[in-house]
Amino acid sequence: MNHTTRQWRRTALAATATLIAALPVLPSAAPASADTASGSEASVWLTNPSTKTYLSEQSPVTWKTGPATSGSTITVDTTRKYQPMTGFGASFTDSSAWLVGTKLDAEQRAALMRDLFSRRDGIGLNVLRQPMAATDFTVNGSYSYDDMPAGQSDPTLANFTIDHDRAYTIPLLKQARKINSGLTLMATPWSPPGWMKTGDSMNGGRLKADAYQPLADYFAKFLEAYAAAGVPVRYITPQNEPLHEPSTYPGTYLPADQAKTFIKDYLAPTLRKQHLSTGILGYDHNWDVPGYPESFYADPATARQITGTAWHCYAGDVSAQTVVHNDYPNKPAFQSECSGGNWEGEEQSSFAGVMDNLINGPRNWAQSVVRWNLALDADAGPTNNGCQGCRPVVTVSQNADGAWSYKPTVDYWGLAQASKFVQPGARRVASNTLGKGNIEDVAFTNPDGSTALITYNSGTTDRTFTARWGDRHFTYTLAAGAAATFTWNGTQHGSTTPSAIGSVDIPFRNPDGSRALITYDSSLLARQPQVRVGDQWLGYTLPTGASLTAPTGETALSRDGWQATASASSPDDLPAKAIDGDTSTRWSLRHGMQRGDWFQLDLGSTQTFDQLVLDSTASSGDFVRQYEVYTSDDGTTWGEPIAAGPGSTMTRIQLPTTTARYIRVVNKASSGSWWSIHDVSVFAPDGKTTQAKGTSTGLQRKGATLPDGTRLQVAYNSGTGTAVFDVPWGSTTYSYRLPAGAAAIFTARSA
Repeated sequence: MNHTTRQWRRTALAATATLIAALPVLPSAAPASADTASGSEASVWLTNPSTKTYLSEQSPVTWKTGPATSGSTITVDTTRKYQPMTGFGASFTDSSAWLVGTKLDAEQRAALMRDLFSRRDGIGLNVLRQPMAATDFTVNGSYSYDDMPAGQSDPTLANFTIDHDRAYTIPLLKQARKINSGLTLMATPWSPPGWMKTGDSMNGGRLKADAYQPLADYFAKFLEAYAAAGVPVRYITPQNEPLHEPSTYPGTYLPADQAKTFIKDYLAPTLRKQHLSTGILGYDHNWDVPGYPESFYADPATARQITGTAWHCYAGDVSAQTVVHNDYPNKPAFQSECSGGNWEGEEQSSFAGVMDNLINGPRNWAQSVVRWNLALDADAGPTNNGCQGCRPVVTVSQNADGAWSYKPTVDYWGLAQASKFVQPGARRVASNTLGKGNIEDVAFTNPDGSTALITYNSGTTDRTFTARWGDRHFTYTLAAGAAATFTWNGTQHGSTTPSAIGSVDIPFRNPDGSRALITYDSSLLARQPQVRVGDQWLGYTLPTGASLTAPTGETALSRDGWQATASASSPDDLPAKAIDGDTSTRWSLRHGMQRGDWFQLDLGSTQTFDQLVLDSTASSGDFVRQYEVYTSDDGTTWGEPIAAGPGSTMTRIQLPTTTARYIRVVNKASSGSWWSIHDVSVFAPDGKTTQAKGTSTGLQRKGATLPDGTRLQVAYNSGTGTAVFDVPWGSTTYSYRLPAGAAAIFTARSA
């Protein structure tokens, strides 16, 4: 090496050192598989925004045997295993990729990509959910992979190209895959090309009837082009947020029946024809409409084409993931989008939102947790007329001298508490949680046998707790708003009592030898319909496609003399419109649903009935979220509820045979959606015996008892056709129809 070369190298190294010194200092943490703690210790990694402590290694804790000193105990049972983990990540939206790919220089970009995707030197993100073309975060407006002038179309996709993504998105995806070979990609469109839609625009509208096959071909061409570019895609979803129709940025309204047709008759056959093995996640939206994905599972022809469901966190409750899992236990769940933002407040409360997502997503069967934008600028952009104030995983911005650099947000540090220590293929294992306002947690066993316990103190004061694993335990104090991940090696010794976890596992066997696992705890009681029969509450689940039928036929009561009232109403949608026999009209609440909202019927005289049906089909998503039903003889004295449960687009409420004049339905949960009812029906037994048709072939049944004494009976249909069986309720025997692949849970507890 000559003098000139040596001098150049010294100058370059000095410049590089100066540059790296200016970048954020991100601690290098050993992954769980490299945990150096001895078998008598567990390693501890802490993040506490209030003290500016981020993924900092703490002194290890020592395992002890014998009785614990703390009354608050988290028990981990690694012998009870649940879903495999795909991983944790975010999205290289066009805005994110543009910032990282064009504003950071090569050294900065390499450092950031290492920090994001390396398990050894970074936080080991291993899932990317990639938009197919424009979203509400693009740099230069909306675009698709086959744009055409207004009024023109391209049904053969002759103009299809992914050249837009070759500039900066695909190079970043390839770089991420090189750093982390276990990276999983999902892909979803915010909109098909405008010419495929009513309105000829990517903003709003619906898919045209003649565009189903061109859209299926569009997916196939995208998957083939990305694979050829070195970026294979493992999962796709047909449409981002199909029940949201934005007018200012790309989006498409795709109701479940249209999505079912598209998947079953066009998308899946096209992928097979092109020998593409990419899995289809049929739904990619919020927790508050679980009937949408379940409608796919209830149809055997569609269910065969659907890999699972992708969930968003913006409406409803995360427990919907467990409800859908228990209804159709062979279909996995993924969390594909959850963005924090300035609406959450300062750093501490923002971190709380991230940790809630990280812990309670997997606790409710999610195989992935994916935040939204990987990178945004200091103004939370560039945006495309969409979310204002969304928070990224890292902020890419200029300093006073005009130089660009990046800085991690609480999303980065929250993801790190899981992604650094939970390997792809890890299995979630059983653990109890102390709940909101206390220590919340989730635990995993990695493929290499190590265990990771992620904890977060969602309370307002420091909390001391004991973590128990078999016959060993340690005690730890976690500050309010702080998260700690504990990792250790070894094999569990000693048994765990069911009451320590609080849930029961009920396994069934599929014909192919795989396991269908139902899990249940007392918190799920509120997620299923219940009726008061004598001194007991009798509950049941009703997966989409299932039905519970009385032994006699039903006749609708005449509406003559009925009157309807409500706690509030839109001036154009009065309560009377819910009983006018016209499903194109409706009663509407006029505001987002709040606890205590009610709708009431005066039947005009005392009547006997056993079923109430609230039809909100024409306003998809505007159904009552959680209900209680009361009856009264005088409209003043209501007594205790006679039925309770979750609502749906068609809320069919079984009641004990009841005689009364007034019926009141009370909403018990909040939602941004208005409560709308297009039609109300009340039914009475007609005395004519009914005969259900079906088969019990493949039906398996098992019982269990929760620690609180609630008794369970679970039926699982492992066959290929609908199963029919009897359900005794007091002196009445109902008939239950259960679709193939579905499970029904029946509960009994004291009233």
